[in-house]
Amino acid sequence: MKETVKKKGFLSELLDQDTLIHKLLTYGVALALLVVCVVVSRSVEEVSPALGTVILVFLLYYAFLSRRILETLIFGALMGIALLYGSGGAGGLVDGAQEMFYGIMETDDYVWLLLNCAMLNIVVRLLNKCGATYAFADIIRKHTKNAKRLNLWTWLMQFPMFFDDYMYCMVLGRVMTPIYDREKVPREEGAFIIQTTAEPIRALFPFTGWTAFMAGLFVIEGFVDDYGGGLLAFIHTVPYSFYCWVAILGSLLLALGVLPKIGAMKHPNPALYTEIEELNDKVEEGKRHGNLFDFFAPIVALVVLSYFYEWDLVPALFIVLPVQLIYYMIRGIINTEDVEECIVEGTKELVYLYILILFSYILGTVLEEISYTEYLVGIAGSFAIPGLLPVLLFVVFCCSEAAMSLNWSLLLVAFPVIIPLALEIGANPYMCAAAMISAGAFGNNFCPVCDFTSLTATSTGLPSGYQARNCLPYSLIFAGVTAVLYLIFGFIV
Repeated sequence: MKETVKKKGFLSELLDQDTLIHKLLTYGVALALLVVCVVVSRSVEEVSPALGTVILVFLLYYAFLSRRILETLIFGALMGIALLYGSGGAGGLVDGAQEMFYGIMETDDYVWLLLNCAMLNIVVRLLNKCGATYAFADIIRKHTKNAKRLNLWTWLMQFPMFFDDYMYCMVLGRVMTPIYDREKVPREEGAFIIQTTAEPIRALFPFTGWTAFMAGLFVIEGFVDDYGGGLLAFIHTVPYSFYCWVAILGSLLLALGVLPKIGAMKHPNPALYTEIEELNDKVEEGKRHGNLFDFFAPIVALVVLSYFYEWDLVPALFIVLPVQLIYYMIRGIINTEDVEECIVEGTKELVYLYILILFSYILGTVLEEISYTEYLVGIAGSFAIPGLLPVLLFVVFCCSEAAMSLNWSLLLVAFPVIIPLALEIGANPYMCAAAMISAGAFGNNFCPVCDFTSLTATSTGLPSGYQARNCLPYSLIFAGVTAVLYLIFGFIV
């Protein structure tokens, strides 16, 4: 009797990375668009900002079809470089690419990010190596009788760690993921809560570097006269940052089991999990074990010191990390071999993340060079109906943030246009500012090539593309609720 081979459907063929149709619709489309970008660059003197939309649509298309995030960013960055330098032929492309790579890798922002992530990961590895993480995890385990309580603990941790989003993602992901594994709770749930709450909580608390940035924008724009006025202006935006409130409440409802599980959280895939270092719960013979003080002391020190450095974590880490090393060695809970291992491994495992963010920065620079954000501001500003302006700002910038999270760059460019426009037509300027903040928070939750997605995926041992799909349905639901709120409050406030 012959065995019948079940024929694959079109969608299965399309998503199967080994099929010809998948390769044609990913690599084929990408190479075709690269050629188009070179041709366009050669045929026009100035690249149209509207072409930025083509790149962003491609990013969304390629990321969700291929689920290969690094590949998506590389092709997107190459298209941008082709648009900017394609007119110079092969030599111009090579020189332009070299200039772009060198320029990005020399920027303060990129160096800050490398130092921040590497040192934070070393701090986390030291906490684990000395056994202090286990002391903290043991407290959580005693109070987590089920998945609901574990998710609630993860959700609650946003409040003591609100001051830095990168630290929140990195530390909490590394600490909580082994607990999720031991309690047999899908990692997807913890990863979603961590990524969803990282940016919104920081945009609502007026005590962070984000606060200083926003206050400075209000001062630079001339909306207020001094930093104190800028701080008050930022506080006025907090009630209108609807996406942030909706995301925090929505993630709480998911943690409590009220919000139904959708997508990857309903059907988790442990086969995709990468190994996360186990919590050190065994005391080696003749070696002391870290306790709760050893766990919390470095974290509290980072909070206090970062305050004195205007909430910049890097100089705080320059102080805390060596002190942590010396203190742990004096305590006898680590040795010199442990230190070397934590430094080398803690830096090495983030190489993939560094490459992702490098290409993300290149893409952001390309969009900045072609004035894409100004182009979007012009689209949103063309609708001069006061009540509609907040919801239009949110929707327009959500579309761009979904494909390429610009966040701070978006606000730097958009504020000088949007705030005067809001005042001129009688729209609420605080709500308009909050709409842009909300769009940025949405991008950090939704965007598949965002640094938040990559960082959360790295810290929780999930593939970046998989983590993006994990957050996608909820981000869209939260954005839909937010749009309705802006539509309603735009006309009544």
